[in-house]
Amino acid sequence: MALIDEINVALDKALSKVAVKIALDITKDLQKTTPVDTGWARANWVPGIGSRVQGTELAGNRPTPEEVSRQSAERESKQTELLSYSLDKGDIYISNNVPYIGRLNAGSSKQEPSGFVQRAIAKALSRFG
Repeated sequence: MALIDEINVALDKALSKVAVKIALDITKDLQKTTPVDTGWARANWVPGIGSRVQGTELAGNRPTPEEVSRQSAERESKQTELLSYSLDKGDIYISNNVPYIGRLNAGSSKQEPSGFVQRAIAKALSRFG
């Protein structure tokens, strides 16, 4: 293998690790700062590779504890998948498909001021800039 190829492989590995660290930090911060009523919005911060994770279905208007638990397990599974990420797999997305996530981020809950999504991203990126 030529030296330039070795350098490219090493750079790809290093950049992949940084991308994973940023994505995990953002997801962790969002899980911590998302306002909680039923836990549904907090459980729905799910990382995906190559495309956004699609929405989750509820049996009724409010999630059951079992649905929240199942969604949390899905999130954990996707986070584990993220650990094997490499740049050639595509972009990393962090999705939340609950219909009211935009309102929560706009400050509709007294638990957290508006802009908690932007703060989580800025906080994670500041560690590398």
